[in-house]
Amino acid sequence: MMQDISADMIPYVESAEFPAWLPEKIRPLGINGLNIKGYGSPGLTALEAGSISFQMARYDMSATTFLNVHNGIGMAVIAELGDDEQKQRFLTKGMTFEKIFSFGLTEPLNGSDATGLQTSARKVEGGWVLNG
Repeated sequence: MMQDISADMIPYVESAEFPAWLPEKIRPLGINGLNIKGYGSPGLTALEAGSISFQMARYDMSATTFLNVHNGIGMAVIAELGDDEQKQRFLTKGMTFEKIFSFGLTEPLNGSDATGLQTSARKVEGGWVLNG
């Protein structure tokens, strides 16, 4: 299955673009969720999840970064620290990519200093406005 994805992914890391079709290609592979337990995740071992990341990175590092951030920084935090309502609400939608999780850490004036981030998000009708 990875060959089906890889031919389309190669230019994305070089062009700094996100392959918007990637979640649709990952979903049928049954790997999303990596080592999270329950909620539609395959519940992989750390070795299995690492092997998937390694193989994806051979073709495009940005695809691996997407999968690992979505699962590791996004869903894993909810899986470990969220209450039952949060897990049900967010993890089930994250497993199907109905919701995609990310983490904004880098800003031009602050680098990776999370305590100095200036970007803000404001909820508006129909979505969010990001400033920063």
